[in-house]
Amino acid sequence: MKKINKVLSVVTASAVAVTCATAMTACTPRSDVLRIYNWGDYMDESLTDEFQKWYAQETGKNIKVQYNTFDTNEDMITHIEVRHEDYDLVCPSDYMAERMIKDGLAQKINTEIFDTFDPGLFYDGLADMITPFDSANEYFVPYIWGTFGIMYDVNKIDSGSDAMKSWSALWAKDRPEYNKHILMKDSVRDAYSVARIYANSDKLSALSDGFTDYNENYRAELVKYFSEIDQTLINEAKTTLLAQRSVLLKYEVDDGKNDMLAGTTDAWLGLFWSCDAQLIMQEDGGDHFYYEVPKEGSNVWVDGWLIPKYSANPDAANYFLKFINTHEYARINYDYLGNTLAVKSVMDEIKTELENDEDGFFEDTYDGFKQMYIDMMFPSESVLARCGVMRDFGKSMNTALDSMWIDVRAGL
Repeated sequence: MKKINKVLSVVTASAVAVTCATAMTACTPRSDVLRIYNWGDYMDESLTDEFQKWYAQETGKNIKVQYNTFDTNEDMITHIEVRHEDYDLVCPSDYMAERMIKDGLAQKINTEIFDTFDPGLFYDGLADMITPFDSANEYFVPYIWGTFGIMYDVNKIDSGSDAMKSWSALWAKDRPEYNKHILMKDSVRDAYSVARIYANSDKLSALSDGFTDYNENYRAELVKYFSEIDQTLINEAKTTLLAQRSVLLKYEVDDGKNDMLAGTTDAWLGLFWSCDAQLIMQEDGGDHFYYEVPKEGSNVWVDGWLIPKYSANPDAANYFLKFINTHEYARINYDYLGNTLAVKSVMDEIKTELENDEDGFFEDTYDGFKQMYIDMMFPSESVLARCGVMRDFGKSMNTALDSMWIDVRAGL
């Protein structure tokens, strides 16, 4: 799957698809329409046609899918919370799903149609990641998940380098050669979390016996960085992030990985989501990168499906959840996306294929690339033990956090 090279064509096709879908559904009774609101390029859109056929077989009824896309969680929530749009399914990230559930903007899953946590359906440990904000697994259905960490170019930095095992690399601590070769995510929540972890490295080391025992005391401390916030903590993170500015090449969101692949940047390393690292490594010439989850701790993120309060067709939404989590269709979706899905049977299948290198993907790659890639897609228990799930900070603190980030970006 070569996703990067087809982004423009996908965006164009999506725009046409949305226009056509809107025209087709304009005169269709709302009860016969399923409205989906998802991240751009976050599903094989051919599955909407497959779903329409599948739905007819399951229910004896016809359905039309209207599929729209958004760019950020904040864009999505505006359509639901402010405009009260009647989308039947949306795909928020973990912290935004928590906000929607807390604010009464979500409907419970109808388990008579789709059993949210049928034993063995989802990847091991995903239920535990979700329970902090959906304790009974009643609202949120995991879809795609991963970690964030440091991705770097092994043509510039030795693969498996000890320096890359710490967030200190992104501050060029004791590594002046990294100056002006570092990328940082232009993402306030990710940057804030990393800054807090990095600033508290000594405390985390003491609690984990030098990062060798990720015990309950360590985890209790780590979880605070993703769940507790006040103005003092924001100010401390701001100081840490301002100290990083002088060593950065730039802030980026999506173009950094493409530039590193193309060799059109001075970047050697940066903060990346594992899904982006996977996509770059799947590209032709993308086998000169390495991904590391730093020893101090990191984030495990989960994007998933949620039925909004204002859904006009929740039954069709529940049927779609059943459909998209069926092995056959989840596998089609994986072959398009190339990201770590929540469906266990598909990911077990993919892991076996990767370990056996059935398509020769790992031929002529550097020593250690294969194991690194598999570990990136399938984080071990020891990696997940040092990862926390991002939580909703509340509207007032979110506003204060955004204000801090504006100042950091401006160097104030």
